Order: sequence, then structure tokens, then C-alpha cells
Amino acid sequence: MLEIERYDLILAGLREKKTATVHNLAKRLYVSEATIRRDLNELERRGLVKRLHGGVALLDSADRELPLYVRERQNIDAKRIIAGKAAHYLHDGQVIFMDASSTVMALIRYFEPYKNLTIITNGLKTAQELSTLSHKVYCTGGLMLHNSSAYVGDYAADFVRNFNADIFFFSSRGVSEDGRITDASAEETHVRRIMFEQSRVRVFLCDRSKQNHMYCYNLCTIAQVDGYITDEESE
Repeated sequence: MLEIERYDLILAGLREKKTATVHNLAKRLYVSEATIRRDLNELERRGLVKRLHGGVALLDSADRELPLYVRERQNIDAKRIIAGKAAHYLHDGQVIFMDASSTVMALIRYFEPYKNLTIITNGLKTAQELSTLSHKVYCTGGLMLHNSSAYVGDYAADFVRNFNADIFFFSSRGVSEDGRITDASAEETHVRRIMFEQSRVRVFLCDRSKQNHMYCYNLCTIAQVDGYITDEESE
């Protein structure tokens, strides 16, 4: 079993029971306790868990950013549905901003039939996925956040300001009951806000699990976006 697979199984178990012992995790995953301890040390380094004497606890995720590799494996079907709906906004020759979110990344599969797209992203993995296509792709560079593989900071922000986009596809951690789009990362919110300001059309992609959740940093409101796409069947 690969390390990343063990990480996923450990986190999945902790999401159900919140805590676990090293002994029980080793027994459940059929590996040694030494291996589990190494895995837990790495997960703690990434800010996902807190080591306890003889065990581990899941950290509250309300004010931290989950790693991209975790988010890519969450709500996969919902992201596919959302991406299929968002593809209706695509046209030949567009200049497109894409944030570094896993939800927006799911849209890439729909780009190939279109001609002469110019795509700007602050997502390292997003840019890597786009590199297989023939479109013109810019990646901002800047300070990279290891959890999200997103470029942030003044360099990334200044790079974005060089462009005027036809459309901005973005996601975020949550939407509050009163319609505020919020996130746990101040740095990513800052870059998204500049992309938002530099775009003619803004399309927000959000699966149902993010609804009625509010995080620390405000990006915009639902009333300010031109498209709000979810995986709701009634849309």
C-alpha cells in the first residue's frame, strides 16, 4: 500500500471517530506500528492531525486549508457534475482565469475542443494539467503554498494584474447562510480577489458540502457573481 493511500485511510477513519490509537491503526491497515508513527508524524507536519500519547486526533478543519491531494479525492462525482455545467460558459478565443482549487481543475477536461484559449492560473498542478493541451497557458509563479500547490503573494498578485480576463472560474471553502463566499486561506483569497476584479464574468463552482459553512476570510458574495454552479439536480 502506498503512503498516500494510508494517509487517506487514516484520515477517513479519523473523520468518523475523531481519535485512534497507533495499535488499532496498525492492525486496521496491516502495517507495523513504526510505519503508522511515521505516517502520523507526516500528517501532523502537514497540519491535519495532532499526536497524542499512544494515538492521534483529527484537527478541527474550520480554519486551515486541507492539502490538495486530500481535496482531489473528495466529492469527485460532484466535481464532475459541476465541471460539466461550467463548460457551457466556454467559447473559442477566451481569456480565462482559473484558481488553484481541485473543483476548478475538474473543468480542464472540457477545454480541448475549443480554439485559441489563453489561460492564467496560480495553481501549479492546474498548470501541469493544462500543459497537455495546445492552449496558451500562463502560471503566475510566486510563493508556493505546499498544502494547495497554489502560488500566492505579491509576485502572483502583480502577475495577475497584467491580464484582463473574459471569465474567472473559482471555488472556495464555503458559502455562509447569508451568501458570503469565504475561505480558510488569506493568501489564496487575496489572489482570487484580484482575479475577480480583473474579470468580466465570474463563475463560482461549489458542491453542496460547502453550503452553509463560513470560514475566516471573505472573498465576495453570491450576489456579486455571474454564475453560481453546484451539483444540485434541480439546476
